Amino acid sequence: MNAVSRRCAGPIRVLAAGAALAALLAAAPSAAQSISRGASLYTVLGCDAGNCHGANPLENLRNVMNGAGSPSTIEFASVTRTEMNHLYATFISDQTAAQDIAAWLRSVANSAPPPPPPVTAPTTTVVEYLHAGFGHYFVTGIAGEISALDGGQVAGWARTGRTFKAYASGGTGLTVVCRFFTVAFAPKSSHFYTPIASECSGLRGDPRVWQYEGDAFYVQLSDAAGACPGGTSPVYRLYNSGQGGAPNHRYTTDSDVRAAMMASGWVPEGFGAQGVAFCSPP
Repeated sequence: MNAVSRRCAGPIRVLAAGAALAALLAAAPSAAQSISRGASLYTVLGCDAGNCHGANPLENLRNVMNGAGSPSTIEFASVTRTEMNHLYATFISDQTAAQDIAAWLRSVANSAPPPPPPVTAPTTTVVEYLHAGFGHYFVTGIAGEISALDGGQVAGWARTGRTFKAYASGGTGLTVVCRFFTVAFAPKSSHFYTPIASECSGLRGDPRVWQYEGDAFYVQLSDAAGACPGGTSPVYRLYNSGQGGAPNHRYTTDSDVRAAMMASGWVPEGFGAQGVAFCSPP
């Protein structure tokens, strides 16, 4: 098999598998969805593992809530996502498994409390920078860092002209955003921010790559569908999928920026289909 054939074989197998799965599921008789069985399958199949979607689907790790009420989304993911390919055989042999998991995820989404009202608290401005040479983005609300970057003390970084608001201190209804730093991909070092408790604790538990730098700022979270409290704006998180040999994330309130980044191969991460990381105050 030549190099071109080898490269094409993977997509061809995926398409063939997807067609076979779709045909079999289409032919399968409908069955009553079992929410309790879906909850059990979610655990039995390893979906609550730390390297998968997590024990709490409402955190929407790897966009798991896209499967709420949509068994076809779950089935398609088992074909197209490498880390889920092992589930393909399960969905072939157990033709109601995806339906039950989708029903349970929908029940979880429906049981989620509505987003809280906006918080009244002091805010801070988070400023975005770009390193054109690396193609990396960085945000900070720390006055000393902003001054150093604007003053050229850290070479290569320049403002993009974009900012968003966050809360300067914690309080009722607010969640802390953890900040990490890595030099594992030097010289393309990078920072990572997350308000998701499981991500924060997971990275803090393995400091070999990501070093915990502390609390960056405070935010309100959206609900599981990515809806933010009234008066606040969604902050989208996008991942570069390791382009250029090093990880990087961008955080933006601009949906047009989000669309442009996705067109460049960046992947949305966060709550809901839009990938909302957290909510920005007015």
